[in-house]
Amino acid sequence: MDRLALVIGNANYTFANALNNPINDARDISDILRKLGFEVVEGFNLTLTETNEMVNSFLRDLDNYSTGLLFYAGHGMQIDGKNYIVPVDCKILDQSQTIFSCYCIDDYLSKLNVYKGKTNIIILDACRNNPFATGRGMVSGFSEFHNTPRGTIIAFSTSPDCTASDGIGSNGLYTQVLKDAIQIPNMKIEEIFKAVRIKVSELSLSAFHEEQLSWEHSCLVGDFYFSVTPQPVNIEYSDEEIYAFVKERGDYYEGETENIYDIECMPYVDAYKKFNLPIIKILRAFSRIQYKNDGKAFSDPTIDELNYHYINSWGFKLKNGRWYYRDNYVEMGDLLPLSEELSQPTPESECELKIGGRVKGELENGKARFTLWSNIPVDTPLIFSLRRKNYLAQCSVSVTEKFTISDLFSNKGQALRNGHYRLQITCPIHSVLPESVKEVFGERNRNITGGFVSFDPIGGNTINMNYEFLIKDNEIIAIE
Repeated sequence: MDRLALVIGNANYTFANALNNPINDARDISDILRKLGFEVVEGFNLTLTETNEMVNSFLRDLDNYSTGLLFYAGHGMQIDGKNYIVPVDCKILDQSQTIFSCYCIDDYLSKLNVYKGKTNIIILDACRNNPFATGRGMVSGFSEFHNTPRGTIIAFSTSPDCTASDGIGSNGLYTQVLKDAIQIPNMKIEEIFKAVRIKVSELSLSAFHEEQLSWEHSCLVGDFYFSVTPQPVNIEYSDEEIYAFVKERGDYYEGETENIYDIECMPYVDAYKKFNLPIIKILRAFSRIQYKNDGKAFSDPTIDELNYHYINSWGFKLKNGRWYYRDNYVEMGDLLPLSEELSQPTPESECELKIGGRVKGELENGKARFTLWSNIPVDTPLIFSLRRKNYLAQCSVSVTEKFTISDLFSNKGQALRNGHYRLQITCPIHSVLPESVKEVFGERNRNITGGFVSFDPIGGNTINMNYEFLIKDNEIIAIE
């Protein structure tokens, strides 16, 4: 799972009448979010201390997820324009004491600012005829948020400065509608909240003769879907059929050839001939099932972008505007467009670094060592990966002033076998680079460019050098 949710329901207030439905709301939303691929942490009838502990723990854990969602059902209010969740032990004496006995959501938003590139969703089903908000500067309902972090959407069960219905059934009115809407597949989050607003308005007018108008504030920069049901890439064949065929052909070539590129490419060439579908669509269908089996989830545009990088490293070649693998013509097809958030970043002004490099291999008692000459900044961590059929060995090194030397590659301590090998040299994503290298590479490694740079929609640019060698008769021969 790559999505984390904190769900809180407060109903049994010590110094006010209990609410009917927040616990039901929280439990129902939790169950649905789990079905939608969220890892969910729940809290019911939380005191202020418990609220602080759960929120802080949630924020710490969020670093490992791409999406964070906070759902709250219970009393809420604003004091001097700031918004507060009301814990069950809240007792109103005066405004200053109230501020310290409630949880400030504006503080939560400030802490989210450290997470760049994440999707943050906040859903607030409050206030519910708040009995606390009676003092000067203390108002029922939430006010509009300001300085919301990039990539955040905040959904209110009602408009700013207004109250929300606790409902007449087992859920609050807003949650009653929301829990059905978020399960509709292939709807963007903005479309879901718009549909919820229309339905809540209709139900509130018919049941209570007073309109409850839900409301959102958004600074999302990409598309988010609670539920995605991909359509098959072709109505005649299911994704599962395509996946099974490619897998079977991959197993066949594993047993028939030593050539890495044949093993990687020929299953898709065969699938192109069988299904008469572009390679991009075949890969999309295969990857949907593969990622699902691995417990991962990516949008179709992201899958296309990732696969396009694989295609270029596998051995498919563009000749005179047409795609081939060896002498096999294939139709490659078009990539789906990426959102702006995931598109390849452009270099900062006058900061572009075009990566270049050359590699030489030498054998020492049948074991291989590689030397890299490049303009990669000193102290950049690199991973050298040497591959062939049924063989993979790696080592990590840091770039030095003049050249960078790998560790010795061997076959379980013995000499390497003769055959065709591929050497790949890569660097990590921006977040784990030394500070001195980050300054040169820029955010998401935006400043590095050239043929030795690959782009990943999630991590940004990375160094990706590929070289081919033939080991034969105790000699390493570079293949141009």
